[in-house]
Amino acid sequence: MFKTLCKKQRKYTSFIVPDGQFEFNKVPFGLSTSPGVFQRYVSSIFRDLTRKGIVISYLDDLVIPAKDEKEGLEKLKIVFEVAKKYGLEIKFKKCQFLKKTIEFLGHVVENGTIKSSTAKTQAVRKFPEPTTIKQVQSFLGLTGYFRKYIKDYSTIAKPLSDLTRKENPFVFGTLQKAAFEKLKNIMSEGPLLHIYKYGRRTELHTDACKQGYGAILLQEAEDGKLHPVYYMSKKTNTAEEKYDSYELEVLAIINALKKFRVYLLGHFKIVTDCSAFQKTMHKKDLITRITRWALQL
Repeated sequence: MFKTLCKKQRKYTSFIVPDGQFEFNKVPFGLSTSPGVFQRYVSSIFRDLTRKGIVISYLDDLVIPAKDEKEGLEKLKIVFEVAKKYGLEIKFKKCQFLKKTIEFLGHVVENGTIKSSTAKTQAVRKFPEPTTIKQVQSFLGLTGYFRKYIKDYSTIAKPLSDLTRKENPFVFGTLQKAAFEKLKNIMSEGPLLHIYKYGRRTELHTDACKQGYGAILLQEAEDGKLHPVYYMSKKTNTAEEKYDSYELEVLAIINALKKFRVYLLGHFKIVTDCSAFQKTMHKKDLITRITRWALQL
């Protein structure tokens, strides 16, 4: 898609070369503000359709979800009408219609599930063993983008992320190699998540230890079983490492509720192995720290 610039706007894109002075007729991606301006423009055009679940927009990409071919064609017609109304030009050579599988932002969506793309998975698999902090940061950046697929990601990656601290010397030892290989193996297995669907039975499972805490958002699928929708994890900082097990468990629950708030605005079940948390629900007087966490929800 392209946004056509009006005559008043074109003068601001003017540039001079040996052949003369030129102006852009459409928004160029070369300008630093172009992506942000274009995204706001596209979002404003398709705002109503996005709210109705007809289209999902990201810069110049549009995704139109549908249950079947008939619904897909009906939604496609609506999107085309809105695009035409606002002067958006669509390059049909780059379009794919009525696909059962799509790749979007490094993810593959198919039949109610989502997984990382083959290209991204191979990039992780072929990543060489880091020899510098910069390479460690690159690896963590690559795998961190897909951390929602990996249970206890922060705890697994902790030996690697600790290397990025300025006070720690760079030593890629046994622990670091084990973490590096484990993350590569998990990504190579092609972890799969189910797409969240409103109204289905939802559970939030949490756990915590001195090294970190995490949660799993699960939802019932067509087969009647609970399947993971999203994994959350975070490593503990210096202060949190001193918390007792009860405080860590509560911290995991509080942060999970914050993270998955948009999914949990309704009826859901929290599953934790911390029996003390059940008693907390009936207490009038709580520990100051826990009260402060609860007030942040």
